[in-house]
Amino acid sequence: MLRRGERAWLLLWALSAGAAWAGSVTLDTEPIVLGRTESVGLTIKVNEVVGTESRPLRLSVNVGSFGKVERTGPGTYRTVYLPPATRFPQVALVAVWRETGADAPIDFLRVPLFGATQIPVSARPGSEVKVEVGAQAFGPVAIKAGGSAVVPVVVPPGVPEAVIIVKDKAGAVTRRVAKVDVPPYNRMTMALVPHALLVNGQDQARLEVFYDQGDATLPVERLKLKASVGEAVFDHAERGRYVFRYVAPKGTPDRGAVFEATVAGDAVTKASVELELGLPPPATLTLEVPDKPLPSDGHSQATIAVQVFDATGLGLPQQSIALSANGVELAEPQYRGNGRYEASFAAPTAYPKGGLVQFAAKLKGDGPGLSASANFQVLPPAVPKSVSLELRPRTFVADGKTKGRLVLDVRDSAGLPLRGAQLILLPDKGAASPPTEVSEGRYEAEYLAPDGAAPGAASVKLIDASGTFEQQLEVPLRPGAGLLLGVRGGYTHSLTALAGPRVGLDVWVPIRVGSVVLGAGVSATWQQAQQTVVDSTGLFSSTSRANLVPMVARVGYELFATSRFSGHVGAGLQVTWAEVRSSAQREPSQALGVGGLGFLSGAMSLGPGQFFAEVAYAVAPVENADFRLNAGGVSFEGGYRLSLF
Repeated sequence: MLRRGERAWLLLWALSAGAAWAGSVTLDTEPIVLGRTESVGLTIKVNEVVGTESRPLRLSVNVGSFGKVERTGPGTYRTVYLPPATRFPQVALVAVWRETGADAPIDFLRVPLFGATQIPVSARPGSEVKVEVGAQAFGPVAIKAGGSAVVPVVVPPGVPEAVIIVKDKAGAVTRRVAKVDVPPYNRMTMALVPHALLVNGQDQARLEVFYDQGDATLPVERLKLKASVGEAVFDHAERGRYVFRYVAPKGTPDRGAVFEATVAGDAVTKASVELELGLPPPATLTLEVPDKPLPSDGHSQATIAVQVFDATGLGLPQQSIALSANGVELAEPQYRGNGRYEASFAAPTAYPKGGLVQFAAKLKGDGPGLSASANFQVLPPAVPKSVSLELRPRTFVADGKTKGRLVLDVRDSAGLPLRGAQLILLPDKGAASPPTEVSEGRYEAEYLAPDGAAPGAASVKLIDASGTFEQQLEVPLRPGAGLLLGVRGGYTHSLTALAGPRVGLDVWVPIRVGSVVLGAGVSATWQQAQQTVVDSTGLFSSTSRANLVPMVARVGYELFATSRFSGHVGAGLQVTWAEVRSSAQREPSQALGVGGLGFLSGAMSLGPGQFFAEVAYAVAPVENADFRLNAGGVSFEGGYRLSLF
């Protein structure tokens, strides 16, 4: 169990380390007491730069040693620390880094190691004795008859003395100070990045020496760094860190260079590290593909990265790599530094099965034959696979003035709405504007009908800007019609006694209001009817003859239309003039009546005009003092209208 004083002391150490460096270390059990703690698990946290996740964490320490280091999460690692065999309090100085080149970040962390000892005390028999070491108190221990006792204590590093407190039988308390003698120990650790270097007279390594000496400042002149090959040049110093740069002399044989650091006046402090000269063998190959997918349009680009490391995570240059996509070999990746090789990949023109491209990378040569693979998602190309057309209106009048909308529903090879398509419309008749995207996969274009085209359809070729897609669309056309003049005839039954055929003239004018097509017209027909009335005796009879001239003004709405057929529904005003002659009267009688009607009609273009048929129902009473009749009822009429202009 960690005592209150021990927690406070460890917190002080943690704060000082955290203030100086970015990393941190957390022990599974605290404190580490030398001679008692055989090993302890610990967690190391460091700032993890994107792209360094696959590189192992490297550690060095001045006293003790570490077991295998394993990554457990972003910037978090686990390992086991084995304390040194010595028993006196000291500080483990831990260097933490990754092999990311000569400018790789290095953290230096402190781990306090407590020492266990016994402090002998002499006093009168029957007294009680306690020992305070820093913020900790040990005891009380009773003084036996011999006048002496031994108090076991745990001493943290950096505490130079202990306070002995003796209380006799009478309650009198005395205090005295005992010096805590701590043998000198190695207070230096060193890190080297990278651990291997090409002998080209240009590449450099960085050495950092950390000397932990409390608040004192060590002049750089006292720090001696000796290289077995060439010379390490001092760069700068900061808070116990001494930075040196090293370039191997050109022409140096491929062998190790050893660096030894010592401090003048400190015989036990030393550190050494070996730099490998030459290229170490590759041990790991990784393949990276972008997270963002590409459209399979044949020209979109992505960067594929291959990284080659040695056993310690050092990026290796001068590697020859074979890279392929779905079995097709790509250009050899180019070296970008720090073990990273990059190649440019152009998206395929054909959408692969499942939308996946499998990349494979392999190290060429007689080495360990390292390889890696990765899947990369591509999207269906922004090239249409199918297009459906909606017309507004459904047909266009070929008058050179009618405008409407072509609404295109564009789908990709996966059957999904296609965004960002570059579409071109090429009509053989009329004119079309470039399509614009109004929503996902939905495009609209304006179409101007031609002038004077025969009934049928305009052919509109739809292509994409890459020229890889083409589809023919049809826009139904019907002849332009201004004023239509013709004849009509039919049969009308008033649903009472009045019935008979009608003939006359008809005028019709199509009218367009936006995308709505209407029609307006007038007609005048003539109908003759006769009726004989006999009284109940059968001796007297009267015959009446009527001449009717119904005149109708109509307005209709176009329900449907094709290149030849159209249908309307509408209503109209009917004014009927009637003249009735009766055998019982000498003079004819005349009257005018007003009514209304509703109608449903259809027309078929043929020749220079159109045939039409109409069914209608009218309410058209006509009456005066001499007669009353219904000139309406159900009528079936048809005819032919000739287009005048």
